[in-house]
Amino acid sequence: MAVIRTKRNIVCALEPLPEDRFVQTLLGTPSGQRVLSTHPIADYDASVAWAVAMADQMAHAITIMPITTQEHLDANRERLARGLAALSDQERNGLRQVAIASMQQVAQDSRDPKVRGDALTLLHDMRTIQ
Repeated sequence: MAVIRTKRNIVCALEPLPEDRFVQTLLGTPSGQRVLSTHPIADYDASVAWAVAMADQMAHAITIMPITTQEHLDANRERLARGLAALSDQERNGLRQVAIASMQQVAQDSRDPKVRGDALTLLHDMRTIQ
């Protein structure tokens, strides 16, 4: 973990691991940390740069925390469920078609046998293949 000191604050930037897919910016508060934003892991450097630029304007430390897809889903499961429930049948079907096409492409193009297997399992679970 890198601890970056600014004039009057610090930024704690945890290093991403190979399995991390998102980066969260956490703001310190008197009652603990709060998630300010979540971005793709490709935005890690930009998130650190933003935190360093903003740190002196904050009362508490800023933390940059890479997370896995599973951690992101676990933290947002209820919100995702509400969002999906709010979709119309047409929107839900369109989302399903995008997911099917994406998994078919992954199953066809991925060089990683585990990834291909996961895509095929998902297609089977969605009852698109037998």
